[in-house]
Amino acid sequence: MSPPSERAALGALVAGGRARRLGGRAKGLLRVGGVPIVDRLAALLGDFCDRVVVIGDPAGPYAGRGLPVLPDAIDAGAPGGVYTALRAAPRAGWICAMACDLPHLDRATVACLWARRGGQATLYVAGGRRQPLAGGLWHTDARPAFEAAFAEGRPGFGGILSRLRAVEVEAGSGAAFANLNTPADAARLGVALEG
Repeated sequence: MSPPSERAALGALVAGGRARRLGGRAKGLLRVGGVPIVDRLAALLGDFCDRVVVIGDPAGPYAGRGLPVLPDAIDAGAPGGVYTALRAAPRAGWICAMACDLPHLDRATVACLWARRGGQATLYVAGGRRQPLAGGLWHTDARPAFEAAFAEGRPGFGGILSRLRAVEVEAGSGAAFANLNTPADAARLGVALEG
């Protein structure tokens, strides 16, 4: 499948969590098939986006990997990471956001969502749960909704999405949406915790 003719303005790997249940390991640096998850996802984003960045600590574990690392514009968890990406987009248009703990997110999954993009946000619903960071597409027009939700103390994705025209794509459940939180997850997903 060839890359899309229209591309997202920015691809963002949201990597700000502390990974306490994994002993503080940087999830994106863990390996699947010998390749760090962050490298797999950055290459995937590169197929769809003009520019790829990591949202996290510029002095943290993702520094020096060849990708710009942007600090969170606001301390609001994963929604703050998406908001940071929206602010950093070099032009109006779409950003594509991915959590760094999705070791099996694949090109076909992202391409399907890209083909369905619309409104101000486009995201999967998998296993009955919204997946805002599984290649979630956010239009730069969504920034005011984030700002309003933050100002009201409702920083979660639910409060933000209630203010937006969103396209939700039903996807059931599957390996592409399986995230890495615990050593048991790592074993189940074929992620090496060492080496």
